Amino acid sequence: MAQKQKTKPEKFVYTPLPDLGPYFAFRKKVRSYHLTSARDRVFCEHADKLYMNCEASHNGGGTEKRAIFVIAPAGSGKTTLVNHYVGLLPYFQPTIDAYGDEVSPVLRIKLPPSSTAKSAMLHILRKMTIDDKKYKTKPEADLPEIVLGHLRELGVKYLVVDEVQHGVRGTKTGFIKKMQDALRDLINSDEWPLHAVFIGTPDVLPILEDEQVNRRSDIIRLAPLEAKYAWFVDNLIEEIIVDSAGMTYSFEAAEKVTARLMHAANYVMGTAILMLQETCFAAFLAGKTEITQEQLQATYVKKTGCSRHDNVFEAPNFLKIKPNEALADLLKEDEKEDDDVTY
Repeated sequence: MAQKQKTKPEKFVYTPLPDLGPYFAFRKKVRSYHLTSARDRVFCEHADKLYMNCEASHNGGGTEKRAIFVIAPAGSGKTTLVNHYVGLLPYFQPTIDAYGDEVSPVLRIKLPPSSTAKSAMLHILRKMTIDDKKYKTKPEADLPEIVLGHLRELGVKYLVVDEVQHGVRGTKTGFIKKMQDALRDLINSDEWPLHAVFIGTPDVLPILEDEQVNRRSDIIRLAPLEAKYAWFVDNLIEEIIVDSAGMTYSFEAAEKVTARLMHAANYVMGTAILMLQETCFAAFLAGKTEITQEQLQATYVKKTGCSRHDNVFEAPNFLKIKPNEALADLLKEDEKEDDDVTY
C-alpha cells in the first residue's frame, strides 16, 4: 500500500509594496466621504440650539441648557458625526482677531483612560498648551474655575469632550461624584457660559444620574442597526462602494449580504462602514474594481481572526455566530483541526 504523500508547505517570499501614492489618495477620498442619515439632522438641530443658547447666554438671555451628550455603543460613528459638523457648521469655525491671529471658539479633547476629575481638568489645560505643573497642587474643586479662566482668555465658547466614559471607568467608588461636580461646574458659570458636547458610550450614564448635570443637558441617542433598517444598510453598501470608492459590487439576494454585514458589525453603523471601506482598500491594492462576497469574507477574517466555519459572510447559519467570540474556539482543548488554520 502506497504511503500518502506529504504536502510541502508553500515557501513564502515577501513582495515589496508598490508605489502607494494612488492608494493613499484613494483611501483619503473614501474616508472623507460623509454618509448622511437621520442622525445628521438630529445633531445639527441640537447644535443649532446649543449655539443659539450660547450666544444668548453671552448677552444675558440664555438658559442652563448648555450641554449635549451624544451616546452610542463603541464603533457607532458618534465621534465621526460630531467632528464632521464641528468642522462644517459656521459658528464652530475659527475667526481672525484684531491682531490678525486665528481664534477658534472650540476646544476638542479626548479624555484619557482612567481619568479622574482632577486629571481631566489638567488634561484640558495641557490641550490649551498651558503648563499644568503649577496647578497640580491646587484643590481639585478649584480646577474647573481655573480651566474656565483660561478658556475665557482664549475665547473658547465650546468644549468637545470625547470618550467621556473614561471618566467613569477610571474612578473608584465615590469619585464619580467628583467627575459630576467638575463637569457641572464647567457648564455652570455665569461669567463665562461655556457650552459643551460630551461624546461617550452608555458607560457615561452614571454621570447623568446627577440631577444638576442632567437638567443642564440634552441627550442624543444613536440607535443601533436593526432588521427594520435593512433598507438603510442597502443604501450604505451603495454609497460606500459605488459613490465613495467608484467601484461596483455583485451580491445575490440569496447571499443575504445586507443581513450578514449588519450581524458582522454587531449592528453598529460605524463598524459596518469601516468593514466596507477596508474591503474597498484591499480590492484597490489587488487591482480589482468589483466587490464580492468572498472579499467581505476575507475582510471579516482579518478583523476577527475567525475560523472558516465561524465566518459570518460564509456560514449558512450566520445568525448563530457571535462575532465578539470569534476566538472562543482557542479555549477549547478538544477543538478539531480546521483546514484554514495558519501555522
